[in-house]
Amino acid sequence: MNKLLNTHHVEEARLFAIVMTFCGGFLDAFTYIQCGHTLAAAQTGNIVFLAAALVNHNVIGIIDRCGAIILYVLGIIVAITFQAHIKYWRIFCLFPILIIGGFVGAMPENFPTYLSVGLVSFGLALLNTAFSKIEGLGYSSVFTTGNIKKSVVFGTEYIYHHRQQDLKIAVNYFIVVLAFTLGAISSAIIQPFSRMKTIWVAVAIILLTDIFYYYQKVVDYRMKLAT
Repeated sequence: MNKLLNTHHVEEARLFAIVMTFCGGFLDAFTYIQCGHTLAAAQTGNIVFLAAALVNHNVIGIIDRCGAIILYVLGIIVAITFQAHIKYWRIFCLFPILIIGGFVGAMPENFPTYLSVGLVSFGLALLNTAFSKIEGLGYSSVFTTGNIKKSVVFGTEYIYHHRQQDLKIAVNYFIVVLAFTLGAISSAIIQPFSRMKTIWVAVAIILLTDIFYYYQKVVDYRMKLAT
């Protein structure tokens, strides 16, 4: 458990990186399958889809992708605002995705995709901004191309130079890539049975994580007072 939980910087612990990337993959797969093949967090993909929608004069596709991109940007701005004004800002950064996920899961399948995807994009932007480091190294919890690259780079560095630190870093990035993949696969498996309610699985996991994170911060604060 000590390897998973960093008591000095709880938000950078492997445990939170695993959970957040699992939920990131889960939610990206949810919006892609349930909400008009639009990605909630991977804005690179949405820009490509936007270009295709423009060429094909697909108005709905244009609205969906623009909504996701704009609300993702707004989510980052809100997260930075929280950071500047709230002490335990990361706890509050998870509230929007909990509320949004609960709302979207209760909606019918014909609920407008530009609303469902845009709202999830907003929530994931806050999540990604709040939890963006694993043991001091930057990573993404809601898309994984950069994580794959870093895992391969540091793994190759270890092969050539045999530095244990490179191996540790490569393993960390491999773990988050694996978590993202498992999250996406789990979402795809559940969706045929639960449809829109599938998102509630991620909501439950994030809620438990937020509670646990708050508990760890309280314990850390009391330990500092004791010393």
